[in-house]
Amino acid sequence: MQKVPTTVFSGFLGSGKTTIISHLIEELQQSGVQVVYIKNEIGDENVDGQIMQGKNIATKELLNGCICCTLVGPFIQAIDEIIEKFHPDRLIIEASGAADPSAIALMIQSHPRLERDGSISVIDVVNFEGYKDLSQTAQNQTKFTDLLVFNKVELADLERKQAVVGYVRELNTHSPVVEAPQGRLHPQVAFGLSTTQLSALLDSAEGVAHQAHHDHQNHLAEDGISTFHLTEEGSCSEADLRAFLTELPGSIYRVKGFVHLDSGEIIIANKVGSRISFEPAPEGFSNTTNSIVCIGFSIAPLANEVVNSLRSILKK
Repeated sequence: MQKVPTTVFSGFLGSGKTTIISHLIEELQQSGVQVVYIKNEIGDENVDGQIMQGKNIATKELLNGCICCTLVGPFIQAIDEIIEKFHPDRLIIEASGAADPSAIALMIQSHPRLERDGSISVIDVVNFEGYKDLSQTAQNQTKFTDLLVFNKVELADLERKQAVVGYVRELNTHSPVVEAPQGRLHPQVAFGLSTTQLSALLDSAEGVAHQAHHDHQNHLAEDGISTFHLTEEGSCSEADLRAFLTELPGSIYRVKGFVHLDSGEIIIANKVGSRISFEPAPEGFSNTTNSIVCIGFSIAPLANEVVNSLRSILKK
């Protein structure tokens, strides 16, 4: 049974989570990805308009067919209902400003039909003033995250952004920081590789990396984000693959692809920040070449170093 990749977005009220998510959903749907967007809100139901009430979820169709759900029942049962009803390729959970993302991540990991794809914390760089007077839950939104996203950066100068970096590094020294100008974060940065996207990785010689690098509409290159695509034959042990991913330079903050193991199995590998996950490729998937996309900040000069490191663990 293939698991549904699930990404959690957290951040204070007004940080711009919904704007970023809305733009991401638009881009995913243009690629034919079926998304279910879950709002984990506290208090009154905030999904306006016509509501389709299920046993454990309240849903509304929005954004050209994306389904927005608010959980009104136990998490596991609600997720089961969503999967059975909508058959999503991907879930996006927007946590309330008062939600602890580490608790949500544990619920995702405990669900047999979900694959945790990452936790993303959104920070309003214009109004953020540090953690001194904030709750433990608010601090956890920065501590327990895989990717820190600075929003409203077009309204802040370099000095202001550097001050906010200083604040977040008091609690989190490991997670990469990326910017979302005008509330736009590229899907290649936000999401890992899912089983439904394997064919996209093989569509051309350059694959996803070519598409992402040349997608000027989304301004990857203009934001200093670059990619490279590794295609190598051979197989390796899971331990060697994990070590290879762990030792990658810190400026590479998202890695995705599929790799042949010595056991004969093909696995999908995803890395965001320091978190690494593996899952089996879908039954029937077959390709002789390993394929890995690396995404990060100005990483093109690292390509030769990384490909040599990969080659050192592959047996041909």
